[in-house]
Formats: sequence, structure tokens, C-alpha cells
Amino acid sequence: MNTEVTTHPLSHEARTHRYVKPYYEVRSAPDAHTVRVYMPGVSKSGVKITLERDRLLIEGERTQTAPDSWKALHREIPEADFRLQLDLNVHINEQGIEARTEAGVLTLHLPVAEEAKPRTITVE
Repeated sequence: MNTEVTTHPLSHEARTHRYVKPYYEVRSAPDAHTVRVYMPGVSKSGVKITLERDRLLIEGERTQTAPDSWKALHREIPEADFRLQLDLNVHINEQGIEARTEAGVLTLHLPVAEEAKPRTITVE
């Protein structure tokens, strides 16, 4: 996982926020794409999905499950949220997008817009 550090402006100051790129897979068919993103520790309310033109941005905010009084003795999981940006290179039917999350896996069904589907042209 890659770590990306970005700065977000807050009222009068800026803070640094850490993101990691989650593991993901994209499957393609002529009429739709399916994207599966592995984001353990992210609840349904912590997912933000933005589609602008052909660029898909997925962000997942982790929630703390351990009490504040606990101290980590060993850590391999980074204390960072998830961010994934994908250039789809195809127009998506925005009204047909479906998203669901289960057991830390976000699944997106992205139907290809009719005008972007391949067509067979008959020569007369």
C-alpha cells in the first residue's frame, strides 16, 4: 500500500492527513465495470464516492474501535484512511451505479453509458 499525505485546510490552520491506497480489482464487461475495493475498518457511513467525468474517487474513513486507554505494542496497520482514484476512460451511466459494502469490501457496479457501448455498423 502506498502512503499519500495531503493537507486539508481547517478554519485558520492546516493539518496533515494520511491516506493509503487500498487493494482493489476492476473487472470489465461490454456493458459494465465492477470495482471491488478492500477497505477493512471502514463502515458504510465512512465511504465517500465521487464520479466526475471519467474519474472515480473513492475515500474510506476508518473508525477507531479500541478504547483511548489502549496502547499499541506492535502495529503493522497504518493509522491512515483510504483513497483510491481511477481513470475509467469510458462514460458511465450515473443513474445505474450501485454500491454496497460488506465485511470491509466495497463493491461498485458501474454500467457503461449507451453512447459509449460498442456498435456494429452495417455497410450498405
